[in-house]
Amino acid sequence: MGNQSRLVATLAIACLLTAACDAIDKLTGKNPTSPSSSSSTALGDFAGTWVTSSSSLPATSCGAVKYTVTPVTTTTANVTFSATCAGNIDITGNGTGTVSGSTLGWNAQGTVTQGSLSCPFTFTNGKATQETTGGVRIVYNGTVCGIPIAGDEVLKKS
Repeated sequence: MGNQSRLVATLAIACLLTAACDAIDKLTGKNPTSPSSSSSTALGDFAGTWVTSSSSLPATSCGAVKYTVTPVTTTTANVTFSATCAGNIDITGNGTGTVSGSTLGWNAQGTVTQGSLSCPFTFTNGKATQETTGGVRIVYNGTVCGIPIAGDEVLKKS
């Protein structure tokens, strides 16, 4: 893969991850990697569509983040998401999630595209937690075009 493709992939992943981590922290006010064992959250608390909480983002970050959780059973769900990063890098993906305690754990795969260039991404061990402000914090980590990435975003209910 060329240097330009790697740069685009790295930028897209960094943007998505940064947005996801920030959203989760603002919504739950909790450390998403260390949920409280004494609390429990129902899958219904995560169900629905969640969107970027900030209306103005730097040109190098991701905006128009859309994260949708559709329950399949009382503890499992389908997860879809999309975002536009750095103005012209599109990210789309889908996966599955399972509620455990106060966390929705999820895994996903998808594509990062800029113009005619595209490459796959895989997120493993992602987490979503409720913020005290009513939002949800999405934490992600994985690879984009083979490059490791990680981050988080706080989203609000659409």
